[in-house]
Amino acid sequence: MRCIAFLSVAAMSLCAVPALAHQEMLQGSEWTVIGDPAEGGRFISFAGSGRVFGFGGCNRFSGSYEQHDEHLTISPLAATKMACPPDKMQKETEFFDILAKVRGVKVDHTLLLFLDEAGADLKALSRRNVETLPSTDE
Repeated sequence: MRCIAFLSVAAMSLCAVPALAHQEMLQGSEWTVIGDPAEGGRFISFAGSGRVFGFGGCNRFSGSYEQHDEHLTISPLAATKMACPPDKMQKETEFFDILAKVRGVKVDHTLLLFLDEAGADLKALSRRNVETLPSTDE
């Protein structure tokens, strides 16, 4: 009987490992919108303590996020209010609208896929190389 109980606990522990790895993968990671230039492109960074920040193409933004396994929500974001050409502003608005609709995420080492409430794809991003990050010194 003890053997069965031990095997049940061990099986449940193994099932929990992917969820923890998934959680750890998002925290501390940075992602860029596929198709944007490496420098000056839109990106999002998931920091510790549930904080998120990034660049929308024209303005910097910050907020918070909550992730539980494949479920992800991003709080309403605060952003700077720089004026940019209309095409950049439109892309930024679309990006912010997508972030507001995020309710799920699929992550592997190089690809992040934001999902809406129904599980449909919203936006694909690729892992950002930390060496290409712009300086935060202003």
